[in-house]
Amino acid sequence: MTLNLTTENERLESKPAKISFQKYKEEDFFPVVKERVESYFNRFDISQKGDSLLYIKVFFIALLYLGSYFSLLFGHLGLAGIMLAYSLIGISKGLLGFNIIHDALHGAFFRSPKANRFIGYWFDFNGTSSYIWKITHNVMHHTFTNIPGHDYDIDKATLLRLSPRDELLWFHRYQHIYSPILYSLICLNWVLYSDYLWFFKSLKTKTVSLKEAALFFSLKALNLFFFLILPLLILENPFWQIIIGYVCMHIAAGFMISIVFQLGHIVEGVVYLSPDEEGKMANNWAKHELLTTSNFATNNRLLTAAIGGLNFQIEHHLFPYISHIHYREISKIVRQTAEEFNIPYNEVGTFREAIQSHFRTLKKLGSGKI
Repeated sequence: MTLNLTTENERLESKPAKISFQKYKEEDFFPVVKERVESYFNRFDISQKGDSLLYIKVFFIALLYLGSYFSLLFGHLGLAGIMLAYSLIGISKGLLGFNIIHDALHGAFFRSPKANRFIGYWFDFNGTSSYIWKITHNVMHHTFTNIPGHDYDIDKATLLRLSPRDELLWFHRYQHIYSPILYSLICLNWVLYSDYLWFFKSLKTKTVSLKEAALFFSLKALNLFFFLILPLLILENPFWQIIIGYVCMHIAAGFMISIVFQLGHIVEGVVYLSPDEEGKMANNWAKHELLTTSNFATNNRLLTAAIGGLNFQIEHHLFPYISHIHYREISKIVRQTAEEFNIPYNEVGTFREAIQSHFRTLKKLGSGKI
């Protein structure tokens, strides 16, 4: 999240010890809840993937995306207009990411894996890497949620302490104040720095194919051309105004994306669990997910529609291959089953309360109280 070369290098070069979760028994929570969720879809003959209403929603977000972009190129805007147009592009990028790309990269948007993979390249066209995302998010974060040293989302650079196992430094006591600035920089970091670092390391160690590398660099170049070079060529505004707008686009997208994802795991009520000396966890994977994950504002239908159901983080972590449009219904099954098995079902009532809980948690982490 921050521009800390040493930390990024250490993370890429390190090889975390293997972790193993407890095995499921037939009568455990996850086999039961999975069977109930599958039964729900079979009973009503519903596809687990997206539907026509989702496609309509994505169509209107795409209109915002394209409208903002063409307004930038042909709207004869001043500095304020350029900043606004770029910011709207950033917001629409985030909305598309929440509602289509995130589902697609989890194989949840279309039934066809090839179609999902094709849509996933939109993530790359927006300047970030779907290849890296699938490793750091789909695998590392979804498997090892809130496990220090294994969950990429909490293993951030030195300026943020998101884990009780991180070294506590004097400036962390202020992280609840300065963290929004760092959140705003996450997309700039991905687009201009950390993705390249990851790929160069992967090429050096031969852990990435030449095809993936070619796609990575080609789509990075296309992103830079369409969102920076082309405006510089077409617009008559001073170049510095374009640069400011370009930065505004990434700030708007970065802050929105960071806040939404942080509210699912860095809030009060969730826990940080570590393996024993042999790498064994105390719980099975599904129970671990419920202990380390929290829902928020699930009664806010507008928010749910805008952020692609990511306020139903518990359901998303348990069933990432199911489209977010179904989370509201299956959450009833998950909650009831969790209660039957006496497993906590973490939830914060409103979006505002979740934000407050997040920053209180940052303050506690920064003061060493967690």
